[in-house]
Amino acid sequence: MLTASEKRFVKSWEEQRQGGKVKYYLLYIIIGSFPAVLVLSFLTSLFGAFSKLIWITIPVSFLVSIIYTVLTWSGNEKKFKGIIQREIEEGIRKDELTS
Repeated sequence: MLTASEKRFVKSWEEQRQGGKVKYYLLYIIIGSFPAVLVLSFLTSLFGAFSKLIWITIPVSFLVSIIYTVLTWSGNEKKFKGIIQREIEEGIRKDELTS
């Protein structure tokens, strides 16, 4: 039996994955790069190295965004498939008990 949060997750993840992995990656890598640039710029300015490291902030932010997006996709896929597999197995067990 699906919990309410699992139902929400399954519904939202089915919608997200309809566009495909490439579209998901492009969208979230681009969107995720902006906050990553802000955070890394803030952190480098805290340590007084902003002027020395500004040229590396954008590529590192892009890399962080790529890693986070790939890990999020694979984690959500694993969770989604686990929920679906569990529900299939529960359905099979119920069918065997009623037969």
